[in-house]
Amino acid sequence: MSLLVQTLSIRERQSILDAIECIEAGALQISFVVADDMRLLGVVTNGDVRRHLLQGGRTDEQVTACMNEEFRSVQIGVPREDLLKAFDLGHNALPGLDEHGRLVEVYTRQMAASAEVPVLARARAPVRMSFCGGGADLTYFFIDHSAAVLSCTVGLYAHATLIPRDDGRISIFAEDLKREEHYSSLAELLAAGEKSLLATIIAVIKPKYGFDLYLRSDFPVGSGLGGSSAATTATIAVFNELRQDRWNTYEIAELAFQAERLCFGIAGGWQDQYASAFGGFNLIEFENQRNLVHPIRLEDSIRNELESCLVLCDTGISHDSGRLHQLQREEIEAELSQTELLSASVTLCRRMHHFLIRGELRAFGTCLDEAWQLKKRFSSAISDGRLDDIYAAALAAGACGGKLLGAGGGGFFLFYVQPQHRQRVVDAVGALGCQTQNFRFESSGVTSWRTKIQ
Repeated sequence: MSLLVQTLSIRERQSILDAIECIEAGALQISFVVADDMRLLGVVTNGDVRRHLLQGGRTDEQVTACMNEEFRSVQIGVPREDLLKAFDLGHNALPGLDEHGRLVEVYTRQMAASAEVPVLARARAPVRMSFCGGGADLTYFFIDHSAAVLSCTVGLYAHATLIPRDDGRISIFAEDLKREEHYSSLAELLAAGEKSLLATIIAVIKPKYGFDLYLRSDFPVGSGLGGSSAATTATIAVFNELRQDRWNTYEIAELAFQAERLCFGIAGGWQDQYASAFGGFNLIEFENQRNLVHPIRLEDSIRNELESCLVLCDTGISHDSGRLHQLQREEIEAELSQTELLSASVTLCRRMHHFLIRGELRAFGTCLDEAWQLKKRFSSAISDGRLDDIYAAALAAGACGGKLLGAGGGGFFLFYVQPQHRQRVVDAVGALGCQTQNFRFESSGVTSWRTKIQ
């Protein structure tokens, strides 16, 4: 029961004089007559009292003698919009009743804004599709050489949900890995020896409150789509949603790189975090001083045609990108000619950028084949007999070119196929046990929002 209800309500056995005193004590010039169980029986105003006295009534009579039983009331929790409309029609105060007709609240024109309620935060981050330049985004290469990567994001996401707790406990639920982690406090998490990727991200952020964190993905583990970076980016963004001093998009990408590459120790480059954070088509340049993301504005016709001509093919083979990147690094350090291969990949990347923005998509698709042939030379672990068979079958069925996404060794192939040949390519790779995946380009990067806890 609110303070206003206590101040403005009187019992049915009280007198009209009591009602007058109640009315005069409040600025609303009204009193509510209630039964002992707080059911609202009637309303009394100065006008009701005046009319009763003019008709010969007395002030020592029970208040029920002059109360108005034809009153306007609303259900407790009514939308603010309905209240505002009632006040705009001339009402100064409205009794709020529960389902049993009991007086619970008195709404006024000066009613307070809704009290804050607990909220949860959500975020989603898209995965990336890298066309060319992968490998050049490794620090040990671009620290001394010009580097660029051409990529886009697609509508497959890592989804994070953060529910703050009143205590300091931390619970982490990784749906795809079917793994749960529970810590009594942040200090216990920080002191833990072997941490998961999600726990490592939390150790970097160091939130000052307890929470439940849930993560799920639209894509399989080891897909070659930069899934771990999307998961990291979504997790950082969901904490960012509850910050007052929010990180910008570059800072989110950099924190994701820090957590995933430096603290958790997954070997790899920088492109995945930037792609997932910024979203859309981008030419990302890497250099010693700074990394720059250059958004690419494509005409709708070019974007739509490219989407129609790309086929995403799941080989069904999971890969370990960290191990592959580490092996690639060792082979590059052992053979200087690998540096030349990466430089050639960067040159090809800029050619593909030119073809893409001009809508010369068949040339772009043919360049995917060049990118794949270069990529296979980076490391002996990038392809094998089965992957070569899948690629050869797709080209024989009509694909102009394609490449394995990610570090290699498995995951998804991306093929450029004219629509009239699409079904033949789908059937050819399907005969080898591969599934094609529908997708749409995603123009937005990581997105976060908050909502009330229902």
